[in-house]
Amino acid sequence: PCEMNKFDDMIRLLAARDLSFSQVIAVDADFGLFGRAWCVAELAEAHRLDMGQHLRLRSRQDLTLHEGELRNLRVESMQASRPEDVEEILAKIPDTRAFNKALRHLVLNGLLVSWISLDSRQQFGEVGRLLRWHAGDQGSGVVWRCWRE
Repeated sequence: PCEMNKFDDMIRLLAARDLSFSQVIAVDADFGLFGRAWCVAELAEAHRLDMGQHLRLRSRQDLTLHEGELRNLRVESMQASRPEDVEEILAKIPDTRAFNKALRHLVLNGLLVSWISLDSRQQFGEVGRLLRWHAGDQGSGVVWRCWRE
């Protein structure tokens, strides 16, 4: 029997034991994660439990390349190693149309928006570090010469 079908119980247990427990979603360069039935089911369950979710992408360019695929996510098109796993996941979803709409909203308006905001904060953090280096440079220009090299 498949042990993957225990993730619902496990994620509920983790969320109940530690209210600050959160999910880190490391997305592969090909965005294959969003085509895997168990991965998407886990994302949806964590969201349903109001668990914190943190998306990690390799680059903004990867996002641009795969944004169209994300806008067309459909749980019925997802795959698993075993066809019966897909059937089991689909059996738990009473309204796939509503689920797909909620899934796209979660990914596009929730997870990705959070990632883009985090990316901006990181960019401002880098600007702040550069300004501190500049202040420490005391006008000698050494920092900027090293930066250009």
